Amino acid sequence: MGLDIRVFKNLKVVENPQLDEYGDVENWETEWRPGGSMEWSEEHFPGRGEGLEPQNVYTWEESFRFRAGSYTGYGWWRRKLEEFKGGTAFQELINFADNEGAIGPVVSKKLATDFKENAEEAREFAKTLGDAGEVWLELYDEWKAAFEMASENGAVEFC
Repeated sequence: MGLDIRVFKNLKVVENPQLDEYGDVENWETEWRPGGSMEWSEEHFPGRGEGLEPQNVYTWEESFRFRAGSYTGYGWWRRKLEEFKGGTAFQELINFADNEGAIGPVVSKKLATDFKENAEEAREFAKTLGDAGEVWLELYDEWKAAFEMASENGAVEFC
């Protein structure tokens, strides 16, 4: 088990989505509903989903997925991110769930800026991590791309 990430760009509300008897999206390959996962994350991390509505069903222009790691691996990566710039950047990601939820376009834009502005320094920091530095930097670049895409009226879903 681990943390998988889905990223969306240019979300648009689907006016009459097809839902199954449980209220889940039937056309899951082309439609997405933040739903209960986002409701939970908004309860525990208010404001992270700004720009999204959990009950809406969305379609998107572009999307991609990546594996953020096992839960232990992602925890390590996030602790190193906090060690790198904790307190001055990335707080909306560092202080967020590691298993579910959604970050909307407003917070994604802020995080995209954090990742972009600190990219060169992150490369230097990765060198201090020995053999693990390459893995840490690869994930840094994945998250950077995710928040850049999601900052364009999109979202980052933790699943």
